[in-house]
Parts: sequence; C-alpha cells; structure tokens
Amino acid sequence: MKITFYHSALCPRCLMVGRTLLKLQNDYPDLEIEKIEVTTSPLQSFRQGVRMIPTLSAVNLKLAGIYLTQDTIRNFLEKLYHSQPLD
Repeated sequence: MKITFYHSALCPRCLMVGRTLLKLQNDYPDLEIEKIEVTTSPLQSFRQGVRMIPTLSAVNLKLAGIYLTQDTIRNFLEKLYHSQPLD
C-alpha cells in the first residue's frame, strides 16, 4: 500500500505525523510512504488538492488536519487496506 505524505520540514505537526507513520510501519510492513515537501513542490501539492499540511493521500482518499492522532492515522490506513481488492 502506497500513501503520499504532504509535509513541510518546518511544520511541527508534520514531524509528529512522520514519526507516527514510522511507528505504524511495524504494523503495516507493506506500507510505502512517498514524502512530498510542499515548500519545494507547491504546484504538485496544489494540483493534488492539498490545501493543508499535514495531509495523507492514497487512492481517492485524503486525511488532513491540524492535529492527526495515531488513532486517526491508523483508522485511515485501515480504511485503505479494507478498500483494496485482494490479489
């Protein structure tokens, strides 16, 4: 499962989400995280509908918020995993 993490190195909330994602990779070993730095890729972020950081995006789902808890991120990942077809 691949997700895109829109963040900024200057954003403390983004740092917290980044740490949470690293912890959750233990529970989701096939989780691949693509990081997009919004300060160096503003047009790409804007074209993908990212208006706030931190934002997680995968398939057609986005999760954004001022404070994303570990439970909120885990629920997002669970939703993604259950929406994926089995091979």
